[in-house]
Amino acid sequence: MLRIMGRLTARWIVRIGIPTLGLAIAAVVVLGSSTASTVARRLSTPTVRLTRYSLVNGCYALSSRAGGQPLASADGPFRMQAAALGIYLLYGPSGDYLIDQGAGELGTASVAGPTAEWQVSGSSRRGFTITDLATGSALPVSFLASSGCATYPEAGVDATGTPFTGASPEADVLGTVEGHAHVTAFELFGGDWHCGRPWSPFGAPYALPASCSADEQGTNGEVESFVDFGGATRPSKMHGWPTFVDWPSPTALAEEGDYYTGIERAWKAGLRIMVTNLVDNEALCSLMTTRTNPCNDMSSVRIQSRDLYALQDYIDAQSGGPGKGWFRIVTNPFQARRVINEGKLAVIEGIEVSRIFGCGEVNGVPQCNEAQIDAGLKEIHDLGVRTFFPIHEFNNAFGGTKMISGDLGVLINAGNREETGSFWNLQPCSADEQDAEQLSFPATGALAQLLNGSAAKLLGGSPVPIYGSGPQCNTQGLTNLGAYVIEQMIKQHFIIQLDHMDSKTASAALSIAQDEHYSGVVSAHCCSSPQLFSRIYATGGFISEPVAPAPGFVAIEKQDKAESSPKYHFGFGYGSDMNGLAEQPGPSAPSISYPFKSYLGNVTFTEEQWGERSFNLNTDGVANYGMYADWLHAVQLAGGPSVMADMFQGAESYLEMWERAYGVPAMSCQPASEQFTGTGLGRTLRLGDGTEAALYRAGQPLARPGRSYRYCVAGRSAAAISVFDARGRVAMVASTGRGDRADGIGTGARAGRLVRHDRKLVAGVWAGPRLRDGARFVYGVRGGRVDFVAVAAASEWRSAARMRSDLRAAEL
Repeated sequence: MLRIMGRLTARWIVRIGIPTLGLAIAAVVVLGSSTASTVARRLSTPTVRLTRYSLVNGCYALSSRAGGQPLASADGPFRMQAAALGIYLLYGPSGDYLIDQGAGELGTASVAGPTAEWQVSGSSRRGFTITDLATGSALPVSFLASSGCATYPEAGVDATGTPFTGASPEADVLGTVEGHAHVTAFELFGGDWHCGRPWSPFGAPYALPASCSADEQGTNGEVESFVDFGGATRPSKMHGWPTFVDWPSPTALAEEGDYYTGIERAWKAGLRIMVTNLVDNEALCSLMTTRTNPCNDMSSVRIQSRDLYALQDYIDAQSGGPGKGWFRIVTNPFQARRVINEGKLAVIEGIEVSRIFGCGEVNGVPQCNEAQIDAGLKEIHDLGVRTFFPIHEFNNAFGGTKMISGDLGVLINAGNREETGSFWNLQPCSADEQDAEQLSFPATGALAQLLNGSAAKLLGGSPVPIYGSGPQCNTQGLTNLGAYVIEQMIKQHFIIQLDHMDSKTASAALSIAQDEHYSGVVSAHCCSSPQLFSRIYATGGFISEPVAPAPGFVAIEKQDKAESSPKYHFGFGYGSDMNGLAEQPGPSAPSISYPFKSYLGNVTFTEEQWGERSFNLNTDGVANYGMYADWLHAVQLAGGPSVMADMFQGAESYLEMWERAYGVPAMSCQPASEQFTGTGLGRTLRLGDGTEAALYRAGQPLARPGRSYRYCVAGRSAAAISVFDARGRVAMVASTGRGDRADGIGTGARAGRLVRHDRKLVAGVWAGPRLRDGARFVYGVRGGRVDFVAVAAASEWRSAARMRSDLRAAEL
C-alpha cells in the first residue's frame, strides 16, 4: 500500500485505485475543509496542454490519472525543478523533496538525492507517468496548475529585459567574445581538487557547497592552499552556499567561478561567443591524494567533453526542452552565426592540455607519430572540438612551451621534468622575444615546502634549476611533428591557438599559416607572443587579450587595434581564464552605479545575488563569471563608444576569421562592368545560392545588413547586393555600379530607354521582360536616370509586397 500523510486535521479521506506495478494503490489524503474545496476547484479547471519539458519551474498539484483524485503529500503542491531533460525534483512548500521510500510508500526528504529524481514521460493527450529513478516505481498522474509553491533556491541572474537578436540568420552579428574560458575545469587534477561545479542536478546549494573539505584531503589541500593563499592555511570561515564567505572571489582559484547563472548574466550583457577549453595537467594530477578521474590528458578531454554537452542539456531543461536553451555548442561558423542571430550564446569547444593525442616527449624522443595524430584529430573532431593548443605547459612532441614566471612557474618546470625527463632548457634572448622574465630565484617558503614534501617526486631528486637573470627563451622550437600537426589543423579547419608556444615555436607555426594564407590563428589569453600580433592580424587572425581592470584593458585594446590590418573587420575580445588558475580583476576605477543598463540598453542589471550574498564590482571585483556583465559596463565607462563598438564587433570579427579558416575567400570588391543574366550578375552573385554557397562563390561581403550581403564594386563608389528570401536563398541580385548592365541598360542610362520594357511597377521602379525560369530584370530610376539594376527570381514576382520588401532589404 502507498500511503501519503498530511499534517492537517483529518476531515477528508478518499480511496482511489491506481493500477501501477500490478497493484491497486490506496491513497489517503488528509486535508482541511478549505483545502478540500481548493483541490475541488483545481480538479474542475481544464488542464493546460503540457509536455514533459514544459513543466519546468511550474507549480502543480498531482492527481491520479486513473481516478482524477488528488495525489498529494504533506508538502504539496510541488515546484517542478528540472534536474535534467524530462527529469524533475518535486520540491514542496516546506523545502523538502518528494521521494519514493521503497516498498510502495511515498515520503519526503530534506535533502536532494537520486531518490528525489522523477522522470516524467508521456504527454497531456496520452497522460503522464512519473518514475522514481532510484527505485523504478511508476505513478500515472495528471499535473494540475496550482499556487503556493516554494521558490527553489538558486543563484540569481538579476537581469531584466530581453537579450538582443539579429535581423536574420545570415546577418551581421553583434556581441562580445570570451576567447578563453574553462567551464569544465571542475574535473581538473583528477576531479577531486576543484571545489564546486558549474551546475548540479540539484541546483546551486549542491553545485556550490557550503564546505569544500572533501576537496582538501592530503596533497589536494596543500596544492589548493599554495594556489589560493601562497601556502597559508585556508581561512576557517571560508564558506559556500548560502553565505559565500571569501569565495567566490577574484583570487579563489580552486573554487568554482563559472556557475551557469553567472554565464547567463554575462550573456544577457552581450556575450555571444565563448571558447571554453577542456583542460588538465597530468603531472599535478599525479600529486593528488584523492582523485576520481585518471591522470591522462585525453581521458580528461573525453570526460570534460561529455560534461559540456551535459551542461547544454541541463540549460535546455531549465529553458523548456531540447534546443531551447541559450547555451549552444557550435561546430562551424555558419551554425554559430545562426545561433547568435537567434540571440543565443555560441559555445566553441577547445582543448588545452600538454599531451594532446598522447604526444608528449621523453628525453627528446616523441611519444607519438603521424598516424596517432591523424587518429587523434578525428576523435576530437567527432567530439565537437574545433580549436586546441598544440602545446600547453610542458614541452611536447610538437615543440617548446612558453614558461610561466613566479612560484607557479617553478612548480610547472618541475612537472616538465616529470613529464619529459628534463627541466626547461633556456638561453638569454632579446626582450621582445622572451618566454619568461624571471626564473632565477631559488625555491623558498611555501614553494620549497611543497617541492620538498608532497611534490618532491616531480623533481626526481634533482635541484630546482637556477637560470640567468634577464629575458630567457626556450630553445626547443617547432619539431617536424609540430609542423605536421599545424598543417593538418589547417587542412581540417581547426583554429590554431598560438599561446603557450615559446616564441620560436609560435613564429614557425604562424609562418606555416601565413604561407597557406590561413586566417584561423588566434592569441586568446596569457602566455602569448605580442611581437607576433601584427602578423596574426595580417593573416586575418583574432586576438583576445587577458582581462584586466577596465582602464588597463582599454589601453591594451587601443594598443592592439593600432597593429590590426585594414584588410579585415576589427573586433576585440577578452580571455578570462576563469577556473584555469588565473586571477580575475579586482575592484578598481571607474566605479559603477547599480542598477545599470547593458550597452545596447535592452537589459537592466542589479547586484548579482547568490543565496545571502550580493556581489558589487566596486567592492568584490570579478568574483564570479556573472560579474563580467558589470566589468563590461566599467569598460564602457572607461573606454567610451569607440571601444565598445570594437568589443561588440568582436563576434562578427571572430566569425569572419573562422569563415576564412573554412575556405571562404576574404573580403574583396566585385568586378566592375558585369552583365546581368537570368541567373545573376557575372560569375559570383547567383540567384538560388544559399548563404554558404554565396560566401564561397563571392567571398565575404563588406556588410550583411538585414537579409542581404553588400559588396563594394571595384573602382566604383557603388554596391553589389544579394538579397535572401525566407529560405535563405538569393532571391534578388542588384547593383548600383556604373557599367553593370541588364539587357544593355545600366546605371546612368537615360530613363527613356525603359519605355520598351513590360511595365512600370511603382514610381521609379520598372520591370523588364520575363526571362527563362521566370526571372525578370528590375530598374530603378531617379532624376531621369537609371539608379540601379537588378534581377529577381520568379518567386519574388508573385506579389508586389514581396518585391517591395526585397528592394527595401537591398536598401534601394
